[in-house]
Amino acid sequence: MIKKLSTILLALFAATTLSAQSPGTPIPLQKVIKTPPDDGPNPRSPELVPVLYLDGYTLTASDNTLGATIQLMDEDDNVVFSTYVYVEGDIALPTTLEGTFTIKVIRGDDTFVGEIEF
Repeated sequence: MIKKLSTILLALFAATTLSAQSPGTPIPLQKVIKTPPDDGPNPRSPELVPVLYLDGYTLTASDNTLGATIQLMDEDDNVVFSTYVYVEGDIALPTTLEGTFTIKVIRGDDTFVGEIEF
């Protein structure tokens, strides 16, 4: 009985430790305001900003990025990478990228931008 309990506790500790590890550096994103707000009612809930993490050439997308398109743009605003997020998890970026890029997350009518560097 004690052996089973010890095994269960060890498994729970390992799972908690693994899930607590950071998937990388968070990428700060800001919403792009396309037009000034109208005089209509204010939304009742705050805007849910997509959450992305960068670790080397791997982007980790959280569940609130599902259904979004992610684009990387160079300094001349050329799209150098684009993908549609259909599952939560890791996205492999081209390892040939070097420098600073604008990252754009397009989710429905909302667009969020940030900056990443390799």
